[in-house]
Amino acid sequence: MARGDRNLGWPGFFRLFTVLCAVVLLLAQGGQELAGVSAGDRQVLEVYEGLTCWTVPALFMLWGMFALEGGKPRVSACLLGLALPAFCLLVFWGAVYAAVSYLLAGGTLTPAGVWAALVSAAKGNTYFHLWVLYPLIGLYLVHPVLHRFTASAGRGEVRYFLGLCFLFANLLPLWSAFFPDSVAAAQLERLGVHLALGWAGCYVGGWYLRHYTIGRVPEFLLYGLGALGLVLTLMGPRLIGGTRELWQQYTAPNVVLTAAALCALFRYVLGVSEERSRRRAVNQAGVYAFGIYLFHQLWVLVFQWFGISYLTFPAVVSIPLFALVFFLLSLPFAWLISLIPAVGEKLT
Repeated sequence: MARGDRNLGWPGFFRLFTVLCAVVLLLAQGGQELAGVSAGDRQVLEVYEGLTCWTVPALFMLWGMFALEGGKPRVSACLLGLALPAFCLLVFWGAVYAAVSYLLAGGTLTPAGVWAALVSAAKGNTYFHLWVLYPLIGLYLVHPVLHRFTASAGRGEVRYFLGLCFLFANLLPLWSAFFPDSVAAAQLERLGVHLALGWAGCYVGGWYLRHYTIGRVPEFLLYGLGALGLVLTLMGPRLIGGTRELWQQYTAPNVVLTAAALCALFRYVLGVSEERSRRRAVNQAGVYAFGIYLFHQLWVLVFQWFGISYLTFPAVVSIPLFALVFFLLSLPFAWLISLIPAVGEKLT
């Protein structure tokens, strides 16, 4: 068990890198929906999407990595300390995006309009990149059960759980897509285990990769599977068949394996220096990473209002360039919001 290195800077470093790549993913997806995109740029955008779709399961790994390392929370504490704040976070940012979009369109904000935006967000009408908060709220609702399991289960039992999650929530759905009339597909549909496990495998898997030290052979095996997963994400339709959307599903086994491999890579290879001040700086910056994710689409709206497209240059240059610009512009605002007394940290 990795008792001595849980507080190293690598989780914060991985969180920053994941959010930066998630911004690339969202820009690549949004760029494909814009009118007038050339065929060459569209292919580049599809490649960027394939290279970064691992960031979604990685986000759930990171949430589990930090949430499951705490004490033994009671059910009421989890509901009030995790699930309710996540729901309020969804409502707040959903209302912010609705209000900003309305203002940039020339509207005038009124108290009644603000209340309407809050109600609309509470009903589920939120900006597209906030969808990750919905399954996160679901995970927080079952967090007490998952936390008690990880606190008392042995390593073999955790592996068994993760194996079930990978089999039923990742591998078998892909198999069913290729062989919808097979016995396995029919049994999966009847059992519905994949619906119960959902993102729980990523949530617990992130905790596992931080909590335990894996051997060198499993580590390099994971790297190999992650590299193979990335190849399948990009070239699965050509090598095996199926559609690009099938291989780039966030719960596809190849995508999840890539996320797990990168998580291990950051822990064992790309971790920051042992020097204490550097670890503290990376950890502190990592605290604001999700706030950057929540905030950065506001800059996309503002740039669009000024008539600046993030596809101004060729896509191969524009996407990473503007992703970095939006990331850096959002960082100070995520920090400022976190300073709001009592609620700042909950909003980022």
